[in-house]
Amino acid sequence: MEFQFQSRVVKRFSHLLIIACSLLQFLAGCATLPDTLEIAESDKERVSNKFKKMVADQTRCTCCIDAQATVSFSSIWKKGTLSGYLQAMSPSYLKFMGINPLGQPLAVFVTDGDAFRYVAVPEAADYAGDVHSAAYSKYAPEGFLPEKGFYWLIGRLYPGKIKILDVSRDGDAGGYWLEISYGNKTKSMVLFDEKQEVLLHHIVIDENNKKILNVLYDAYTNGPCPLPGKITVTSLVHNSTMEIRLTDWLSDASFSQKDFTYHSPPDFKRVIVK
Repeated sequence: MEFQFQSRVVKRFSHLLIIACSLLQFLAGCATLPDTLEIAESDKERVSNKFKKMVADQTRCTCCIDAQATVSFSSIWKKGTLSGYLQAMSPSYLKFMGINPLGQPLAVFVTDGDAFRYVAVPEAADYAGDVHSAAYSKYAPEGFLPEKGFYWLIGRLYPGKIKILDVSRDGDAGGYWLEISYGNKTKSMVLFDEKQEVLLHHIVIDENNKKILNVLYDAYTNGPCPLPGKITVTSLVHNSTMEIRLTDWLSDASFSQKDFTYHSPPDFKRVIVK
């Protein structure tokens, strides 16, 4: 059954979706682009080769993550912190369960990259819809591909043929900026740590040379496939900030599609989001 939103419902849903979209809302950053320094062609070739190796090696990394998560967010609508558990599986499966200090669920967000479900337990409400719906798109940022959500979360590039357009050195923090293209309307600038072989910063830029997506990665785990323990996001379009902290990783995490479903109690109100 489909429901027509009234203004009161829309306002309530707006507040709730801020939490739900925290896991997928890698939002637009500030308008300025990073300061870069030109480097010799030999250095560009060396960095490019090491970057390509990192991209190739990521195919041997884990398919799944299972960790404790704390999501902090601040926007013109709402601010707060929600702690719980995060599970994810390539290429697009995500499941976050926020809990209270007693271990009881407060909110559940699940997506397979096409559809999503957000259950607000205190309100006994179950919202479901398509990730390309108008209501969801109002909060989800340009430049983020929900069908590749797992790769954004683990600080990696999503699969696909890429072209390195340029390589330069960061003017402030060190590391190297690589300008890359997937052959679509946008391009990316990624800050590559040559020593750790990880990404520290990923910016997506539209055809007007404007930043539309910005994410910082920090606190990487050790090992052959490091994972970021801290993801910090800022938004120019939504005037929002968001931080995800991941701890207590399960090293042998393994899931199937059925693990990324959730059935709310039968007495919860069902709302189909358009």
